[in-house]
Amino acid sequence: MTRRTAVQTGMYGVGAAALLAAGSYDWWIDDEHPPVHARGTTLDSTIRPSGDGYRRLVSAPGEAVAVRDDLAAPRRGRTERRTALAAVVQVTDLHVVDTQNPMRCEFLDRQVRTSYRPQELLAPHGTTALVQAINSLGVGPLTGRPLDAVIATGDLTDNHSGTELAVLLGVLAGGVVRPDSGSTRYEGVAASGLWHHWQPGSAEETRYRRAGFPHVTGLLEAAVRPFTSPGFAVPWLLTMGNHDDTALGTLMSRPFAREWAIGDRKIYDATGDATVHLAELASCRVLDPRRTEEAGDLLRRLARHGDVRTVTPDARRAPFTTEEYLAAVRSPAYAGAGPVGHGFTDDAGAETLYYAHRLGERVVGVSLDTTNQAGGADGSIGDAQLAWLRRTLAAHADDYVLVFSHHPSWRMANLIADPRLPEENRHDGDAVLAALHDHPNVLAWVNGHCHRNEIVAHGHGDPRRAFWEINTVSHVDAPQQARIVEVAQNHDGTVSLLSTMLDTDAPLQPAYDDLSTTALGGLYRELAFNDLSRRNRRGGRRDRNTELLLPDPLA
Repeated sequence: MTRRTAVQTGMYGVGAAALLAAGSYDWWIDDEHPPVHARGTTLDSTIRPSGDGYRRLVSAPGEAVAVRDDLAAPRRGRTERRTALAAVVQVTDLHVVDTQNPMRCEFLDRQVRTSYRPQELLAPHGTTALVQAINSLGVGPLTGRPLDAVIATGDLTDNHSGTELAVLLGVLAGGVVRPDSGSTRYEGVAASGLWHHWQPGSAEETRYRRAGFPHVTGLLEAAVRPFTSPGFAVPWLLTMGNHDDTALGTLMSRPFAREWAIGDRKIYDATGDATVHLAELASCRVLDPRRTEEAGDLLRRLARHGDVRTVTPDARRAPFTTEEYLAAVRSPAYAGAGPVGHGFTDDAGAETLYYAHRLGERVVGVSLDTTNQAGGADGSIGDAQLAWLRRTLAAHADDYVLVFSHHPSWRMANLIADPRLPEENRHDGDAVLAALHDHPNVLAWVNGHCHRNEIVAHGHGDPRRAFWEINTVSHVDAPQQARIVEVAQNHDGTVSLLSTMLDTDAPLQPAYDDLSTTALGGLYRELAFNDLSRRNRRGGRRDRNTELLLPDPLA
């Protein structure tokens, strides 16, 4: 029996699963029914770097759909029978950054790889290219259902800065975006002349120049020039991430973070023990909040001995409070395609940044706040939110449910008391998994944070209580993709979650003298693929374009 026959007859078992793991074959979900709208998705074509050294990007063949039967067997003819119930696009870890913010610590890149990326000054343009790709798509590629929503699962800003929030919301809502701050002259590390960072406007030797990174005259001026974003054409919802509520994604709000962010001194370079110690604090997954003040002391030490330069202060760079965040997302200026508040209802507050939102006639999305404002990169949830989650899942017992959060189950061990609710116990990923297993209507838990594609099957003794956990790659690191998730009832006792990866709408090989918004979006992706500090996190074939089968819990 061939693999294709095995899939079509529903006899896909251990032998076929072994072939899948080996990556020996490609196939569509159903040979008689190719994708409805593959164009622009990775079903149609993919992207890969070409050559050695600094590599330009080229188009490669598309990837067919991997059928995963971990939780239920596929049955022949399901494509003809199925009903599309919802089609959503997940974007995550956009890390829109103000690269001129003095609270940025790019000098930590020697110890913490996420402290600096050469592409980061073009994040607004790359995010706009993502918006354009989703707008061009319009429908789910495997069912043809019009897109119901875009869901952004956290770390949408990079450094909890007011300037970053304004640029982010401007790109998502649409209109004129102004990615500049401080002076009219660019004052970030990309204009510093430092050997350790890419200097796009200089022909001087740096480690990036030695690696083949291009000389792009006028890039810094173009990067901070106002441009127009179309904004999402479909409703968009927001979920909090650790970079959205703590400085550097790990340090709880303290006066020193505000002082540095709005001040006129920036540490461009520093080495020594204080740098190593600060890097350790900035990379902690779980951080005692009492240690946060150490970061302020270390910055003051580094300011005495490091390469410190005067920059133009800007009060708009101050870390935003939760109240300021909610006011911004509810503002008519950022209403875009709606809904008002982008998921956060009128009763949402600092302690209740979680909600439920209907995505389709029979599909509800539940957004969790897994951040912990005590600091540390990892997440958790408190007593009240866990109880709310259980009540909400029970209230929607007749609906299929997709749960969204920033952190995945395996990065939720930050059980330090959250200062928003200091008397509450905190709960880890296992507690959330248990709550989801208790409610058969849960189909998937969709999240980000790890900057890598990974899909995990969470089985159960009662097959109806099984569900999938879908972890998606970031948009700041290569390959810079979004994930389309379509929910389909197969009318044969199974439900399918159809996952398709989507590349941004930007040129593969932009001309280096083209400084248009579109070209800068393409350069953003090219630089990410060539970043010296990190690797491609596409994940395996079973983690990208997939059909994830489940027993139908509502059949």
